[in-house]
Amino acid sequence: MKNKVKTLPCILLIMALLLTPGRQISGQEKVNVSFGAGFLETLNIGIRYQLNQSQIGLSIGTWPSESGSWFDWNSLISISGDFYYHFGGFSEFSDLRPWYGRIGLDFIRIGWDDAIENNLEPHFRIGRDFYFNRAFGFSLDAGVGFFIINESGFSPVVPALGTSFFYRF
Repeated sequence: MKNKVKTLPCILLIMALLLTPGRQISGQEKVNVSFGAGFLETLNIGIRYQLNQSQIGLSIGTWPSESGSWFDWNSLISISGDFYYHFGGFSEFSDLRPWYGRIGLDFIRIGWDDAIENNLEPHFRIGRDFYFNRAFGFSLDAGVGFFIINESGFSPVVPALGTSFFYRF
C-alpha cells in the first residue's frame, strides 16, 4: 500500500511533464534590476526574475534620517520579497503583459538610540509597467498592507504604494 501511495504522485508528475508542451515549461526567462521608492519598502534597489507572465522579486532599502526631525532614527532597513503575476494588456516593447497583481512581504527594522523595532507587513497590490523601450521601464502600483508584527505602533492597515525604474537584461 505504501508503494502505491508513493508511486501514484510520481506517475502523475511524469505524465504532466510529458503532456505539457516544451515551450510552456522553458518559458521566457529574464532578469530585471530596479531602483524605486515605496511605502513601506523605502528607497530600494531590487532584482526580479521572470518566467512567462510571472516574476519573483527581492529588494532591500533604507530611508535617510535627519537629526531633530520625526525621521531621527539611527538606521532603517527594509527587505521585501514579492510575487508578480502579469495578466492584462499588451506592450509593443515586451511580451510581458503590463498590468500585474503583486503579493509580497516587507520586513522593516528601525534602530533608535535606545530600542530596535521590527515590523512585518504582507501586502496586496495592483500595478502597471510602462516601457520606454525594450530595456527600460517604469512601474507604479498601489494596494493595501496589514501588519502582523507591529512594534512601531503603525496603524494595523496601511496603504501600500510603490514606484520604480527598471532595466531588463
